[in-house]
Amino acid sequence: MAKCKIALLSFAHMHAYSYADVLLQLPDAELVAIADDDPERLAQLRQRYVSVPSFFENYRDLLREVPCDAVIIASENAKHCEMALESFRRGKHVLCEKPLATTLEDAKRMIEASRDANRILMTAFPVRFSPAIVEAKKCIQGGALGKILAIASSNHGSMPGGWFVDPRLSGGGAVMDHTVHVVDVLRWLFECEIAEVYAVYENRLHPEIPCEDVGLLSMRMENGAVVTLDTSWSRCKSYPIWGDVKLEIRGESGRLSIDCFPQQMHVYDDRRMRHEAFALGDNLDQLMIQEFVNAIVEKREPCVTGTDGLRALEVALAAYRAGKERRPVPLTHD
Repeated sequence: MAKCKIALLSFAHMHAYSYADVLLQLPDAELVAIADDDPERLAQLRQRYVSVPSFFENYRDLLREVPCDAVIIASENAKHCEMALESFRRGKHVLCEKPLATTLEDAKRMIEASRDANRILMTAFPVRFSPAIVEAKKCIQGGALGKILAIASSNHGSMPGGWFVDPRLSGGGAVMDHTVHVVDVLRWLFECEIAEVYAVYENRLHPEIPCEDVGLLSMRMENGAVVTLDTSWSRCKSYPIWGDVKLEIRGESGRLSIDCFPQQMHVYDDRRMRHEAFALGDNLDQLMIQEFVNAIVEKREPCVTGTDGLRALEVALAAYRAGKERRPVPLTHD
């Protein structure tokens, strides 16, 4: 069977490096080209990924010149829509880094374009593939917890810096960055939507950046469960920006405690600003990209869709509105 040919559009997001490494290892996929609009970074990528045949500074040139089946978009958040629309115009399937877009209008345009082109739009939500989350859903569906009453959740990391703290490119700060992963997991676990959200957020830890670095959301789900979510960039400098998602789920007859990234050993050293991670379990990015490839080959929707990305974005944007207006904001999911 021919390999699925995939190109990577932008390495602005640090997850792109993991995605590239996965593509080079998957037996049924091939990383055929890389595009990045940062000349210095592109030069480094040429040296790092010597087996990749083509490199471009302009992603449009890549889409025009390189025969490929699909692309992974890992650009700054504000560029997702533009790159996705051009990719669909060129007949490519798209796996897009989260958040899907920075506005609901752009997210809906991406979904509509994917349907018009009859191509896949998948949102990069790797936490959905965590073995702990998969087992938690089985437990919940089996009725072990009874009626779900409350969920306490957190998604922590260190402050990422760069374009992540520029709202023009990122769409926000810690709330935008960390809300969408947990909301997607909640929606998948309980198969219902967030009905209402309230949020408080501010810049408390990093006064040099122009956006919030701490945030606390309070949500009510359609099943009646109440949820708290801490989205803060509150970890020390040597801590990674990603990999700390936890949930405590309380039901009438039981409780689940979930660490989505448990099978790892981490060493943090502020003196040398060193962080080392030793992965002992499943690579969530690999599971996610394998699902993307499988969906392309099997001509079906992936288990995480563009609509999932839209629904998570709705909650993040509603959280910002709730914080500004100092009142709970209902979600209608139009």
